[in-house]
Amino acid sequence: MSEFLELKNIAKTYVNNEKPAVHGLAFSMNEGEIISFVGASGSGKSTLLKLVGGLIAQDKGTITFKGKALTKPEDKLIAGEEGIKMLFQDLKLMPNHSVAENIKYPLLKYNSAYQIERTNELLALCGLMEYKDRFPKQLSGGQQQRLALAKTLAEDPELLLMDEPFSNLDPIVKKRLVKEVVQIVKSEGLSLILVTHDTEDALMISDRIGFIDQGKLLQLGTPEEIYNHPQKVIVAEFFGNINLFTSQELKRILGSKHRRELSKGQVYGIRTEDFSVLPIKSGVKLKPKVVHNYYVGSASILEVIIEGKRIEIRVPANTKPSDLKEIYINPSLIMELAL
Repeated sequence: MSEFLELKNIAKTYVNNEKPAVHGLAFSMNEGEIISFVGASGSGKSTLLKLVGGLIAQDKGTITFKGKALTKPEDKLIAGEEGIKMLFQDLKLMPNHSVAENIKYPLLKYNSAYQIERTNELLALCGLMEYKDRFPKQLSGGQQQRLALAKTLAEDPELLLMDEPFSNLDPIVKKRLVKEVVQIVKSEGLSLILVTHDTEDALMISDRIGFIDQGKLLQLGTPEEIYNHPQKVIVAEFFGNINLFTSQELKRILGSKHRRELSKGQVYGIRTEDFSVLPIKSGVKLKPKVVHNYYVGSASILEVIIEGKRIEIRVPANTKPSDLKEIYINPSLIMELAL
């Protein structure tokens, strides 16, 4: 049985660019799966989406969708792949048409009865029924996003591609909309590839997450694997605050009683929230000197010095720094990271 989507050894270099936008890129995707790709600006994430969407052609490698190679854009009147649709950042709404007309437009090839039925179905699914007679400019940012999604769903995709779709929304609206989009995608039985800078969104909604850096896919795994078992320092730092140690620093901090073997030249990491203010089984007790206290609402970020090493720890907001005489770390939570 062939993979739903499969990329093998993909490379793409744009004209007048010396460095490839992506290279050696390979992964496969199951039907019904949600995969997010994260990374810094210019890392190759958007290029990946355009390649999968059939909007640009790769220089090397193969992309297959449901067992068939993607058609090259130059071989089609309109670039793109049947069954794969992209939701663009600019939304591509028709400003002089109502919400209902925007959704109905991709359905004009069907009979009028189906046009009405599917339009109403998508209006209800995307929470737009009461706004069906309004124009896009009369909608909020979140409502415009839902309209763009409904219009894209009217094209009957099997694989939906989304490139930073929520970047212009305020945080409260964005979090709510992310959840709504996932529910809609799952209710329609679609597969989704999402490109985002927001690691919290990726961790919350994805079946798997890929981290791309300088055109290379450094790691692809479940949210738990990416967060708790990153393979490289750059991946670990991108997904949250982490303290980095040399083997010598860690030996000095953990003391002679720890049972973990530490390799010379290896980089180690401990996330700020993996320190505990309460004793833990198999934990190593440390005596911190508090330097700064940063209150962040649900917690406090303390900057402390332990055995000459300045680190950050995340503790409950009600923790009084003046009362913090000891903290604990479980050596099994320490990450081994490659540079």
